[in-house]
Amino acid sequence: MNELTFENQPLQLIEHEGRLWLRSPDIAKALGYARTNKIGQIYARHAEEFTPSMTAEIRCLSLGYGAPPIEMRLFSLRGAHLLGMFARTAKGMAFRRWVLDQLESIEAQNKANRSLMAEWYEAKAELDNQDRFASLCGRGLNDHKRRKPTLSQRIMQIADRMQPSLLLT
Repeated sequence: MNELTFENQPLQLIEHEGRLWLRSPDIAKALGYARTNKIGQIYARHAEEFTPSMTAEIRCLSLGYGAPPIEMRLFSLRGAHLLGMFARTAKGMAFRRWVLDQLESIEAQNKANRSLMAEWYEAKAELDNQDRFASLCGRGLNDHKRRKPTLSQRIMQIADRMQPSLLLT
């Protein structure tokens, strides 16, 4: 997935620090702004509402020989949604709805692609936390005796799913 399309307007996805980001000029075009610097102006007016997970600034090499690198602002899908909230264009409402749909589809893909090892580590961490809790206080021991079998069973089920099955004919 290198590109998303909103109303025939391509938005290039950039991977930075393990996350997917959109370039501000692409967002400006998708929102219907004639000038791409409008996104920078919107961001400058509302910078305190953006978290570091919503926006990042990267340094890119310019194409010209001897030209200095340029700074480019990137926005996550959550940041793009917030920009759509502040935008005063006719496409703003459709863009916000589209971004939310993209977020939902990416979350669904991440759930489907979640590895069994990650699931096993989460279940094991939950069981270990329960063991620690039981050893810290006597009252937690009864709760631990009640919860431990289900947590242990969950770990065993995940471990069974991780084991490859051999088809013998």
